[in-house]
Amino acid sequence: MTLWSIGIILLFISLGFSIKQSRKLVCADVKVDITDSIQERFIRSDDIRQWVRRNYRGTIGMPLTSLNLRKIEDGLRKLQSVEDVAVFTNVYDNGVRSFGSLVVKIKQREPVFRVVGSGHAFYMDKYGKTMDWSPRYTPRVLIVGGNVSTEFARKKLLPLITYINNNSFLSAQIDQIYVNAIGELSMIPRVGEQIILFGDPEDFQIKFRNLKALYTEGFKNGGWSRYKTINVEFRNQIVCTKK
Repeated sequence: MTLWSIGIILLFISLGFSIKQSRKLVCADVKVDITDSIQERFIRSDDIRQWVRRNYRGTIGMPLTSLNLRKIEDGLRKLQSVEDVAVFTNVYDNGVRSFGSLVVKIKQREPVFRVVGSGHAFYMDKYGKTMDWSPRYTPRVLIVGGNVSTEFARKKLLPLITYINNNSFLSAQIDQIYVNAIGELSMIPRVGEQIILFGDPEDFQIKFRNLKALYTEGFKNGGWSRYKTINVEFRNQIVCTKK
C-alpha cells in the first residue's frame, strides 16, 4: 500500500471521527452577527440572544443536531426590524476542546422616512414595510407629519420620498413634509422660512423639476427669503406669495 493510499485512509478516518464527535456537541452559545450595525441600530445582539432563549428555551445545552434551524429562522424573519436572516450551527475549537454554537446573521430594514402624528409613529422601508418607532435609535430620515395612513404612506409617499432621497439637490433641500386632511402636501425646506405648497403627490417628478428650476435659476442670486409660500401645485406655473 502506498503512502498516498494510507494518507487518504487516515483522512477519511479523521473526518469520520470529527463528524461523529460533532454530533455529540451541544449548543454552548448563541453568536449574533448584525451585518449592518454601523448604518442601522434598531436591533442589538443581546436582543436577539434574549429572543432565542425566550422563544426556544433549552437551546443552550441542546445537541446541535436537534436544533430546529428553519423554525428559529422563520420566527426571526417575522420581527419588524429584520429584513433578512440566516441561522446555522458552527463548531469552534479553542485549542483545548471543541464546542458548538448557534449562529444568527441578520440584516436590518433600512428606513426611508418616518411618520409622526395621527396618533401613531412608524418608519417605512423601501419595500413598504413598517417599523414601530423606537426611543433607542433615531435615524436621520425625512419626517412626515399630519394625516398619514399606512396605505397612503406606502402608495403615495414612498415613491415620492424615494425620489427625493435619490436626488442630491432635493435631499439637501427638503426637510419635512406635512399631509393635510385631503392628502395635499406642504414641504418645509432646510434653508429659508417659506412653505412649499405641493398639492397632491401626483406628477411629483414634474413639480420637483419646476421647483429645482426656481431655486437654481430664479433664486440663483438669493431672494427666496422674501416669500412665505412657494406653490408648485400646478404643472405649468409656480406662484410665490410675498411675506
